[in-house]
Amino acid sequence: MIARSKSSSENRISVLFCANPGYFPHVAVAALSAADNNRASVLDVHLITCDRDEAAETLLRESLATASNLELTLHVVPAATVSQYFVDGFMSKECYLRLLAPEVLADSIDRIIYIDSDTVVLDDLTPLWTLDLGDNLVAAAPDYPMLEVNTEPERLRMIGLEAGQPYVNSGVLVMDLARWRTDRTTDRLIRFVERQGARLMFYDQDAINVVLQGRILLLDCRWNLQARMYLCGRRHSRREMAETEAARKRPAVVHYTGSEKPWLFRSRTARKGDYIRYRRKTRWPDAAALRNLSPAQRAEFRMDRELSLIGIDYLQVLRNLQRAPAKLASLMGLGQGASRT
Repeated sequence: MIARSKSSSENRISVLFCANPGYFPHVAVAALSAADNNRASVLDVHLITCDRDEAAETLLRESLATASNLELTLHVVPAATVSQYFVDGFMSKECYLRLLAPEVLADSIDRIIYIDSDTVVLDDLTPLWTLDLGDNLVAAAPDYPMLEVNTEPERLRMIGLEAGQPYVNSGVLVMDLARWRTDRTTDRLIRFVERQGARLMFYDQDAINVVLQGRILLLDCRWNLQARMYLCGRRHSRREMAETEAARKRPAVVHYTGSEKPWLFRSRTARKGDYIRYRRKTRWPDAAALRNLSPAQRAEFRMDRELSLIGIDYLQVLRNLQRAPAKLASLMGLGQGASRT
């Protein structure tokens, strides 16, 4: 634990991450971004993991030690605790760890903000921390952009989500741990996971949506804005574009969902520069990512990093250029059609 003496008058916010050591670099990015944008608060950061890696833990502690308003507590649970639950190549067993938070964390922690590791925090978390949950067990943002599989009535009916209930993303959660303990929520979630098994497509997220339905407070999507939302045009979903317009201008948490992660070579990811900026403050430089690249690819990787820091995604630029002739031809066709009428 990185312990510092803090006065009791300070505003303290409890934040939770769940990850294996391979994701510790991204935990460091997310935690440092949160600390940087919450300087009026002390962040009590809790990390739940199943695996020990002393080298990775040391690098994480050294990275987070640069933030004077952040304290880290590491919780290690046996892998067997979650290894029996269904996962495939899309996710890992660590996705279930957030469900165990009320049991793993001390009873004195009665509320926590869970944040996925593939995120950057860009605003003050106090509005989430002080949010009135009412009788709800959790607060979460809609899963925008909505995947077709999460609007398919048959799948949702099969797992038990009632018609008309929203489907939320579990990447940012405000969890009322005290109420979870009283209502034995973790037990109910685990029983659901065990019962559904391979029918779960989004694992813990499906469980939260079904088991807690009716007791989920919807957050504005700026608190969990998926980066791929920036790449969706109005043809994809006019409703989602309208509902996320303000959030895309002022995101509080950017969530890099999907396979296009900002730390990967040739990833077409919106707001990649936010991740890179905080990654450079950690003890994990780009050297590891460059290891298996050719000299030309290394130059491309470095160029991408520098352009991303000023808000330019060269892959998106290239994509737009490739699509430009077809768009121009379409516009010309529309123009000619109008002139003939």
